[in-house]
Amino acid sequence: MWSDLPEHLKERVMESLPVDCFFRFRSVCRGWNTFLSSEHFNSIARNSQPFLILCPSKTQLPSLIYSFITHTWRPISVSFIPHDCPLNFGGSASGLLLVGLQTNSWYAHTSPVLYVCNPLSKACLRLPGMACVITIMANTISPVGPKRDEYKVMVIGRDSRDMVLLEVYDSTSKSWKVVGRIPDVVIRNESMIYSKGCLFCMTDGGMMAYNTEQGITTVVAMPTAGAHNVWAQLICCESRVVVVGAIEENYSLKGVIMWEVVFHETVKDYVWEEIVKMPSSVFDEFRRCSNSDWFQCVGVGDKICLRANESTKMLVYDVSGGSWSWVFNFPADLRH
Repeated sequence: MWSDLPEHLKERVMESLPVDCFFRFRSVCRGWNTFLSSEHFNSIARNSQPFLILCPSKTQLPSLIYSFITHTWRPISVSFIPHDCPLNFGGSASGLLLVGLQTNSWYAHTSPVLYVCNPLSKACLRLPGMACVITIMANTISPVGPKRDEYKVMVIGRDSRDMVLLEVYDSTSKSWKVVGRIPDVVIRNESMIYSKGCLFCMTDGGMMAYNTEQGITTVVAMPTAGAHNVWAQLICCESRVVVVGAIEENYSLKGVIMWEVVFHETVKDYVWEEIVKMPSSVFDEFRRCSNSDWFQCVGVGDKICLRANESTKMLVYDVSGGSWSWVFNFPADLRH
């Protein structure tokens, strides 16, 4: 029956397959291999099938891929990445992962080891050593063109003279370049976002925005939620820069709120626009998922995914639809 189907229907069927099936199905026959390897299909699959990947705290554990189309979890191994020490997962772009080795390069005065890999095809590229940076403070990977292999890796780190620099790897030239000097600030974590010509990361003084073209640094004070303390995580939701804030009272989690940071041309400054505050009924269930106040969040397409520490289910907020939903069936033995 399959051979009698029109070609456009075959394409529609294949487009709906879970993304991790693509590479296995290429071995079925030459026709499938040609179609599934084509740039036409890859562009369709990339646009229509955003997926979430959960990376393990220990490399001997598998990663997990979640399809928002089939609503299923599938294990996928990252053991193909060469390593003899723990891995740091530094971000993703167009299906590629930025991965670093947790080596003590500062004392060895050597460049940190970074890989760009495809978890589905198991292709892995070790990037050349950086020109100046020997210890990483924050990093990210960002697509710069329609093709999967067109990207930039951006690293904020210290050189041997303890200066804070921005160094960028261009996949086209296959080389690193120092593009600016960053003010010596305390960056809270290694998460960093690149959007619309600016780099964003969280510091002790608020959110830092660095314009890569003009070399201008702006520190934006964090928004407040009444008299409560807020600790925030920075994520990218499509092209939006979003802060997910945890509202605390007496060191206990009391709510979750989300803001988008927007640059207003009229005032020539960044302002915070509230997206949503988690409804109390949703928050109560989210709070019951874990004994810890800590949670993780990430943007996938127009969705914001939140997971309480070691929870076996995940909460998803659809920014376009303004709705909350739960993702269940998370394997309990892989909750780390």
